[in-house]
Amino acid sequence: MPRERAEHLPSELDQNTALAYAAAFVPRYDQYPLQLADGTYTAVKSTLHPDLVVAHLKGFITLGAYALSPENTASWVCIDADLSDQWDRLRHISTSLAKKEVPSYLEPSRRGGHLWLFLPPISGQDARRFGRQIATNFKLGKIEIYPKQEVLRTGPGSFVRLPLGKHRLTGRRYHFITPSGEPLAPTIREQIALLANPERVPNAYLEKVLSYAPKARDHSPTPAFKPAKPSRRGKWQRVAGTPSERIKAAISVHDFVRQYVELDAQGRGYCPFHDDEHKSFGVSEDGNYWNCFAGCGGGSIIDFWMKWRARQGENDSFKSTIKDLADRLLG
Repeated sequence: MPRERAEHLPSELDQNTALAYAAAFVPRYDQYPLQLADGTYTAVKSTLHPDLVVAHLKGFITLGAYALSPENTASWVCIDADLSDQWDRLRHISTSLAKKEVPSYLEPSRRGGHLWLFLPPISGQDARRFGRQIATNFKLGKIEIYPKQEVLRTGPGSFVRLPLGKHRLTGRRYHFITPSGEPLAPTIREQIALLANPERVPNAYLEKVLSYAPKARDHSPTPAFKPAKPSRRGKWQRVAGTPSERIKAAISVHDFVRQYVELDAQGRGYCPFHDDEHKSFGVSEDGNYWNCFAGCGGGSIIDFWMKWRARQGENDSFKSTIKDLADRLLG
């Protein structure tokens, strides 16, 4: 499969071209993910200036693109294939969608590839519903879909490497291709021009898929932790509410997580969900949430334990996780 047939990017790339390209992928400019030499990412809480986008496209640095805007809207869905057979399926899906006049874009990666579907701006919740239903329609099974969050509660959320930059670990640049494996355009400059104004999923098709996609489950945000108080009789009061609400009220995120992750005085530690060498995992005691700045997610005790169980090869469904936590914390 050809991956680097397109030419290297000319040095005279201007900021206006780069910004038009970035606008198709980047929903916020107040902060950005930056890839490190080992392939991991760090969150940079500074403005994403145009010269940084130019540097990304020239291969001097590598940026990520967050999936959700601060207003919890999304303009794309990205389905991420980590395995070669999944990547073959995504190429087949792109062909099938094209027959329905639904545009999509294929971007190879070092292990598989991405299928990009550009949308008119919609809520993160509907973007997730659309992406999941596409995966269901084409029987993709368990596969990563971005955005990973419906709404932002604990940070900027999930991100994908901004396309057409060099992967810092491999030094390779992966250009977009057609389903048959040919470059989407002969040169990187021409690919940038195409992606600066991508074809979007028609509203009629988007609305049709959303009409039968399952409704999103409402997840309450993690409340500030308040320890239970004893009653006048000296007995501890039982917290009312659903099992998930009682679990969140039983112990703070910090006190729970530190049983499984060694945290420093600032609440930082090595993320247990990826090969972390930079302490990209953190817990906010004030906000009562955890977050991985490298993109593994974040949230409440329940979110943490679902990912922990998945990492251990256990059933990570919401129902099984709640039962396990209830047995551990509620007695």
